[in-house]
Amino acid sequence: MSITRPEWLEDDPWERRGAEESRRLLDRAVAASSGGVVITDPNLPDNPIIYVNPAFERMTGYSRREVLGRNCRFLQREDRGQAELEVLRRAIAERRDCRVVLRNYRRDGSMFWNELYVSPVYDEEGRLVNFVGVQNDITERKRMEEERNQLLAREQLARAEAVKAQRRLSFLAGADALLLSTVDYPGRLRQTARIAVPELADWCVVDVLNEDGSVRQIAAAHAEPSREGLLGELARLRERHGRPPGLVARVLETARPLLLDPVEERVLEENALGEDHLEVLRELGVRSLIVVPLLARGRTIGAMTLVSSRPDRSYGEEELSLARSLAYRCALAMDNARLYHERGRIASILQQSLLPRLPEPEGLEVGVEYLPVGRENEAGGDFYDLIETGGGWLAVIGDVRGKGAAAAAITALARYTIRAVAMRETSPSRILSDLNEAMLRQLDGHRFCTVVCAGLSPNGAGLGLSVARAGHPAPLLLRGDGRVEVLEAPGRALGVFEEPELVERSARLAPGEAVVFYTDGVTEVRSPEGILFGEGRLRRLLAACSGSGAREIAACIREAALKHGGGELRDDLAVLVIRAR
Repeated sequence: MSITRPEWLEDDPWERRGAEESRRLLDRAVAASSGGVVITDPNLPDNPIIYVNPAFERMTGYSRREVLGRNCRFLQREDRGQAELEVLRRAIAERRDCRVVLRNYRRDGSMFWNELYVSPVYDEEGRLVNFVGVQNDITERKRMEEERNQLLAREQLARAEAVKAQRRLSFLAGADALLLSTVDYPGRLRQTARIAVPELADWCVVDVLNEDGSVRQIAAAHAEPSREGLLGELARLRERHGRPPGLVARVLETARPLLLDPVEERVLEENALGEDHLEVLRELGVRSLIVVPLLARGRTIGAMTLVSSRPDRSYGEEELSLARSLAYRCALAMDNARLYHERGRIASILQQSLLPRLPEPEGLEVGVEYLPVGRENEAGGDFYDLIETGGGWLAVIGDVRGKGAAAAAITALARYTIRAVAMRETSPSRILSDLNEAMLRQLDGHRFCTVVCAGLSPNGAGLGLSVARAGHPAPLLLRGDGRVEVLEAPGRALGVFEEPELVERSARLAPGEAVVFYTDGVTEVRSPEGILFGEGRLRRLLAACSGSGAREIAACIREAALKHGGGELRDDLAVLVIRAR
């Protein structure tokens, strides 16, 4: 490469000396450079290398002799498909600067990343004379960048998984909240399909396997309310054909989930109940499908079908896993609701068997009120009875500790023991003593009850009373003039002590007067402010009921207690009123 100088400088020895010194400095600088330097001559065929510095030799492993006269493409070997090579070719063709990053290969075959800067060199007259390339081995930087990118990708993936897991947990938590919002069995069944739409499916159908082996569609939901009618048509077609579709039947039989993505037309045709059923399925749209069994306590109680109708929603293993989690929750909730419903029905039957239909003895008026406040699947602990004896009647009211099956067992023991003993014994205290003995013999010390037992002897002049009280609230006597008396009788609760220390007390009721037996569910009811109803309030209430019939007195007590409690009671309430005609 020559540089044209003014004639007056051509023979200047100082100028020549300075130029030579500058070239030596330039040569030493290029040779000492840590970056590889390559100079090519575009005016020769194939733009060959005419110079490389020592750094190039160290970087590539090739000696100067091995590369001079060759085109630089040998550094890429067979790896010629790199997009950056085309960028380099265009820059050379257009005689301009460029920067590219290439995969180059050393003499020993090892790959290194080469950051290449290429610049054209022109002479004083503007002719292209050379290309200068500066190379830097950036393999370590590339490795660090790749590691950073991998870490970033893993972090992004972890965040995406965390978001996905959070959405899944939120979805299942919402499902739990909805399923637990009611214990109504039919209502809970209807909710199961609505939970999955539209979060997990465009439409959903839930089938229940009945005890007789038949299958019934009990719930369905669609993301578009206008298409709910088509789901109803599916249910009608099932009833008409008398069986579920083939895919649902397979899942019910095997108790194994089924995933189809995509759902081919052939599959719909093979599993449809008929042409009419197939036509409804086509109108609803079935692009991807999951059928999962509803498993509860080791048995299959139904199946849930989730369907995607949209091309942008397809099902895979992740959706199947979520569907199985949802199905498990729905199945357990459905089974719990069924058990709760069944227990409630049994408890109601049991309660009715423990509460007798009272007779209406000649000469007496009888009024009774009973309000259990236990959950619908628990029998209450209060009981009452009116038993005919040889010379009159025996009125009984009691309160058993606790609720549910255990309380029902004690209630039954108390009622039928009293009835059995009353066939041979008329003394209320001896009847309760026999009941105490039976309870001590058959029950543990944590089970007890309080009872009032009163012998009733009607006659033309009114009613004779003989009362024994075992730890129960004392009966109240409503006199004809409105006075209210407490008929006290000492005694301790039954089922606890060997000797309940029962003492009988007697009284008489004139015609029109009444005796009121009640449980502590009346006097211990609290207002919303926490104020007890109390015996004093009850006595004032009875005084206002003077002259009323037995049924009216009992109803008045019930209504007053409910009103005081704000419509709610915390304990069972029982009232038995006997009035002499």
